Amino acid sequence: MGTVERFAFFFVAALVVPFTALPEESAPPKARVAPVENDYFGTRVVDPYRWMETSDSPELKEWLKGQSDFTRRTLDRIEARKALQERIHQLNQSTSEVYGIVRSNARYFYFRSDPARPVPQIMVRDGIDGAEKLLLDPATLVTSAGHAEAGWFVPSSDGRFVAVGISYGGAEEAGHLRVIDVERARLLDEDLPQIWAGEEGEGAAWMPDSQSFAYTQFPANQVEQEKIFRSQVHFHHLGHNTDGNGDPAIFGFGVDPQIAISKEIFNLVRIPPASEYAIATNQTVDVDLAGVYVAPIAELSSGRAHWIRIASIDDQIQANANLEVHGRDLYMVSRKGASRFRVLRVDLAHPDLRHAEVAVEQSGAVIEKIAAAADGLYVLDLDRGPSGLRHLPWGEKEARAVALPFVGSIRNLSTDPRTPGAMLRMRGWTHPNVILAVDAAAAKVSDTGWQPPAKADFSGVEEREVMAVGHDGTLIPLSILVRKGAQLDGSHPALLDSYGAYGVFGTAEPNFNAMRLAWIERGGVFAIAHPRGGGEFGEDWHRGGMQLTKLNTVFDTIACAEYLVDHRYTSPKRLAVRGASAGGIAVGGAIAWRPDLFAAAIDHAGESDTLRAETEMTGPVNIPEFGTTTTPEGFHALYAMSPYQKVRDGVAYPAVLLETGVNDPRVPSWQMAKMAARLQAATSGERPILLRVETDTGHFAGTTEQTEQLRADEWAFLLWQFGDPQFQPSR
Repeated sequence: MGTVERFAFFFVAALVVPFTALPEESAPPKARVAPVENDYFGTRVVDPYRWMETSDSPELKEWLKGQSDFTRRTLDRIEARKALQERIHQLNQSTSEVYGIVRSNARYFYFRSDPARPVPQIMVRDGIDGAEKLLLDPATLVTSAGHAEAGWFVPSSDGRFVAVGISYGGAEEAGHLRVIDVERARLLDEDLPQIWAGEEGEGAAWMPDSQSFAYTQFPANQVEQEKIFRSQVHFHHLGHNTDGNGDPAIFGFGVDPQIAISKEIFNLVRIPPASEYAIATNQTVDVDLAGVYVAPIAELSSGRAHWIRIASIDDQIQANANLEVHGRDLYMVSRKGASRFRVLRVDLAHPDLRHAEVAVEQSGAVIEKIAAAADGLYVLDLDRGPSGLRHLPWGEKEARAVALPFVGSIRNLSTDPRTPGAMLRMRGWTHPNVILAVDAAAAKVSDTGWQPPAKADFSGVEEREVMAVGHDGTLIPLSILVRKGAQLDGSHPALLDSYGAYGVFGTAEPNFNAMRLAWIERGGVFAIAHPRGGGEFGEDWHRGGMQLTKLNTVFDTIACAEYLVDHRYTSPKRLAVRGASAGGIAVGGAIAWRPDLFAAAIDHAGESDTLRAETEMTGPVNIPEFGTTTTPEGFHALYAMSPYQKVRDGVAYPAVLLETGVNDPRVPSWQMAKMAARLQAATSGERPILLRVETDTGHFAGTTEQTEQLRADEWAFLLWQFGDPQFQPSR
């Protein structure tokens, strides 16, 4: 009998006792109730914990510490948690991981997440077959502000330097831009503060001389709610003003009186290699760019660039799909008249979108990204889950499919417009990450060997793609991972993950995570919902779960949970739902609408009190996705989707583990604090409501150790609630 079967047999046989409730004298600290009432267009709304929204409140800090200490004591009493964490650690150590590949001529830069290291490192190779060289280990940048992480990097056009965004303690909004000398693998004196250092960022663009760059910066000393407002793009010369003081602004808020830019907009400049033009963009979290501009690169260093607007918000140019330049042609992905998107080409010498040509028409698949190389335009497609890749040679009309080695998802598509070919990072639910080199001319896709094979054995795990029937008859995709040969008798512990926001698919696309085996080998089922609000089927699918239709995200999640129960994968006594960030609406809504359907829930940095989200640091930029309380329609949308406002006194809620990092700039800790306090006060059941607080993280888990600890806490909590006798806390 193999490892998977041995664990599964024991687990199914052992699940015969109810969970153990905490002793009555054990309870987290109660929160002070101080109701605040608001009238929104005739609807009176009471908020009992508004006082928590003051993040520097000593009372809140003391309450958070009390909650954190209680949660830690409670979870540490689960004796089997230690062995579970050791197994998670063993699996997580099974391989390092390469991601974030960027090409600069013949040099390749990327992150390597080595499980033996606390945070990912930045590496470089000269050529695909060149030896790997360490450029920067952020763990060496020790400060009192917390552990350091690199969120993004941008190499210069000649590959001699790399600009990198560094955050401390998870505070992405208060990052520092540093510069690496590649030959010496050391940092220069440059230390430019007040930049966005989050993992989705790219806050720098190098000039052709590789001695200067443009970078995005926020003004200093802004109030908490406006720390990421009024961004400007500045111009910096290496060795001059190494703290950035005095660097001229070349684009952004208040820079050009002829270009009106609202304070909430994030402004960015990109300088494509082998082009005479720079591209500037206005961005929010909306799927559409608020503005696209062009100016000659030669004008940037003077600080008097003449920017010409190419597109506005009404032109529906996709923010996540890349803007690519070949010579003087700009390629953009647009959803205008094409819900699954098409690629437009604009002449930058005469930038008029009215005369744009369609380079790639809409098809049955969704165009996710584009990337320009010397041999043509690469087009990344998705169809619900698996990725497809097409290649459009320059000067030709039809893009041709590139054969891929297995069915999975492409998470990283990297090219350089000066060199042919592309680099891919590809993986699947049961297929480990692999780094592939694409030679379209030779119709060849080859493994680079950069990614060591994972030692975690998923050969006993089966992937199933099914459709759940939604409340309105819509078919909702559901991905299920279960051990091969598992009997569908309702006995399996099951964890359903859900997100569904911003029209993105990356959070739910097929991906490999060795740690999941620690759940599945105990007989567990791991499922991923694909509710409306995401980008699985293009913009129509996104708009089916945003603003006034946002409840579809919640109901689709519930439909996926019901599928797991109806098809006997699990039962409500052994079913949990998990969501993170905007997924907090899905998980919080699911337990609010159907508390009877779940035994437990995990809410990680979840958006909960959507009526108050506009007061957050990132609140205004989220208005296009969720709505605003300044309009009747926006209020009703936010009120309907708010899990916090849907909690009712006297309801027996599932057990809930809420998680937050105190340095989170995206979903501040008071969101989880208010939701925890409300659930603790409202529930009539015996199941625990716990708040887990990290002081050295932000929106994400942080270091390797913090990630493993988090996963062990989550799964031990769930197994406790599912009645596994090994995971009942000692008294």
